[in-house]
Amino acid sequence: MSFFRTLRKLSRILPDSDGSWTAGVRARPQRIVLDVVPGVAPSLKPPVRMFMGTEPRQHRAERVWIWSVLQVRDPARVYEIYLMKDIIAFDRRLWLTGFTNYRFAVPHWAGGSGRAIYNDVDQIYLRDPAELFDTDMQDHGFLAITAKDTSVMLIDCEKMAAVWTLADAQHERRKPIERKSQHLWGALDRGWNSRDEEYTQGNSKVLHYTTIHAQPWQPFPERYVYLPNKVGYVWHALERSADRAGFQVFTEQQPSDELEMLARRVAGSTDAAGADTSEGLREVIADSSVRTILDVALTPQRGIDAPNAGQSVTTATLLSDGVEDKLFDAVVCADQLDFLPVADVPWVVEKLFRRARQCIYASVSAQPRSRVLSDGSGLSHHAADESWWSWVFAQAAARHPHIRWRLAVKTGGGGRETTRIRTGGCHSESPPTIWVLADDKAGHTTQSRGLAQALGWPCVVKKLTFNTFNRLSNRLIGASLIGLDRAQSDALAAPWPDVVISTGRRTAPVAGWISAQSRGHTRLVQLGRKGGEIVDGFDLVVSCTHFRLPIHPRRMETVLPLNAVNAAVLKGATRDWPSLFDGAPNPHVALIVGGDSAMHQLDAATARRMGTEVRAFAESMGGTVSAITSARTSPAAIEALEATLGGRHRLDPWRKGAANNPYLAHLAKADVLVVTGESESMLSEAAETGKPVFVYPLREKPPGLRSRVSNWVVARAYSRPRKSKGTVRPQQGLEYVCARLVQRGFIRPRRDLNLLHEVMIERGLAHRWGEPLTIQKHIPMNEVEEIAQRVRDLLGYASSAPEPERYRMAG
Repeated sequence: MSFFRTLRKLSRILPDSDGSWTAGVRARPQRIVLDVVPGVAPSLKPPVRMFMGTEPRQHRAERVWIWSVLQVRDPARVYEIYLMKDIIAFDRRLWLTGFTNYRFAVPHWAGGSGRAIYNDVDQIYLRDPAELFDTDMQDHGFLAITAKDTSVMLIDCEKMAAVWTLADAQHERRKPIERKSQHLWGALDRGWNSRDEEYTQGNSKVLHYTTIHAQPWQPFPERYVYLPNKVGYVWHALERSADRAGFQVFTEQQPSDELEMLARRVAGSTDAAGADTSEGLREVIADSSVRTILDVALTPQRGIDAPNAGQSVTTATLLSDGVEDKLFDAVVCADQLDFLPVADVPWVVEKLFRRARQCIYASVSAQPRSRVLSDGSGLSHHAADESWWSWVFAQAAARHPHIRWRLAVKTGGGGRETTRIRTGGCHSESPPTIWVLADDKAGHTTQSRGLAQALGWPCVVKKLTFNTFNRLSNRLIGASLIGLDRAQSDALAAPWPDVVISTGRRTAPVAGWISAQSRGHTRLVQLGRKGGEIVDGFDLVVSCTHFRLPIHPRRMETVLPLNAVNAAVLKGATRDWPSLFDGAPNPHVALIVGGDSAMHQLDAATARRMGTEVRAFAESMGGTVSAITSARTSPAAIEALEATLGGRHRLDPWRKGAANNPYLAHLAKADVLVVTGESESMLSEAAETGKPVFVYPLREKPPGLRSRVSNWVVARAYSRPRKSKGTVRPQQGLEYVCARLVQRGFIRPRRDLNLLHEVMIERGLAHRWGEPLTIQKHIPMNEVEEIAQRVRDLLGYASSAPEPERYRMAG
């Protein structure tokens, strides 16, 4: 047994930080009932019983799991969902997860009768679970894809009650329990447990994210460095649709059982701690127009010293609020929310917004902590990250745009605690303002402007010039203007914008400095590979999948870099160059040529071969080629292209300082686009036209010593050793160390342009070079709109969400 495997097993014998490996908060699962949809005739079939194994840090996964069921359910049937989480009397030592053995207690909790489905929380439904529930079991005790993989099961509870006893589930290890029931196993269609890369659209019925350190919702960032998951987009799409619908599992009318237990604990207690005076609180309540304040607390505490004469202060208990119909100028909830069950926080925050007339202040901790009440009892909480807290407030603010809000999130620990201030709300008739930080790289500015254009808000482009200090690492420069030539750059001064959009490494420190000057008001959106490799400090980082960077709650991945190409831009280019292809036979094939880069080389021989092949490609259908080069195309390559594209074909070489560049006109007027594969931006712009795009690969340069070392570290970080049952084992040892080096920016993965090409081909955005010529168009991805909506969410401009549907719940 390896050292790291031994260490992992020993660590699982020790209790968690809260000493809870045998503790728990509930005696049985919580039951959630999805009734027949109103207006639909009820089915005569029995309710679909479903048991989910979960744990406190899986709140995002729980919500999306239930939402996935709602998307595919039979509206005529009743679905009973049982959340198995933090249940007392289970010895969780040596469990891989916090719910490993709960599955074997399902027959007990089902009363030893009927059927039940079991699912791990790290799954989503793509087909109606009623189909699984109604499956012919052919006298088997349980169905699963193998006798040892019981993460999705259909259980005959009567048969299994005597085999899987509650006592065994509470105290026995998993493998012995599975061994003694193998004779009762029956094979389940593997579509009901498609694990990660086994997913196939249309065939998979349950998608199971088995690779713990590649789960899209990232529940344990302190234990793992989360790596990209090829099918993570399926989960994220479900979560976004739940966000748009305003869906929450629990509501004010139907809170979680954990919240009800908490309410009973704090009833009658006195909290010795007074009201918090965290950073930013005074700024909220010092406004002369604030006259009444509701100071919300879990338990009674002293009121806030009101700084304004004539200001009254009211203290109320959150869980038994007796001021339902009364509004207050300001609502303060300091150091309270993070002791609530995470699943209840969204509706509680909504309640705070409903009580406020003008503004809200809240402070929370993104780190686990405990609290002792005056009666000697203690409270503890499972921390949610800063991104989640900001999301909760932005979602509520979208329904209450007239309310200003300020959120202080405490992060860090061990004497290095910091507070990050987030503000928003109070949307006036004038839209938010944007600054685009532009450097001398046109590709960077194009990406930033493309996003600003999609947002549609007033935008100011700040042109920046850098000095020699900009060559220093961003770790040394920090959030500062050290690398900026201020005399040669546009002025940066208040009033500060609502959003700063920047691309590239050099602009990142400037963006951070602006955020610091605005005291958290300005949201930072960083695009690209180098500037956003360290996510902390930004509100949103947008990078491409082929950058192979670790995932992060504030990192959003796209297939292609952003660009400013859209229908209006292409129409304008057509108007500016009306006779570009006059007299040339159809189809018009535009050859978009890049050139030498850090990883690729376009020499004369390659250019000559490319010109010959593309000319033959066009002539195969009687068409013509019009090639256009870029600043990176060498003179030798241009000369070789000129020699091969004679006759009816044409070449437009790039010219420095030329007033009018026909590049966009080639995109707009061509029937087919052939693009050299080393240029992400040109591939992105070509794909946005919707026209057929063929990727012409260029020869890669051999990596140097530094690149070889980096490649080795990245390969080890992203390796996927398998367990005996075929799934990827949790990250550990050298893989973990290497992954941390990548996450913290000490090692930067090389761009995997082959991956980019493959993804474009898979999504129908491009064709491999060598395939037959086609003029069939595709639908552009328009990823910029998804990013724009994420930015709107940051400022509380989320899509208007309806009140959550009500679901009948029982204890």
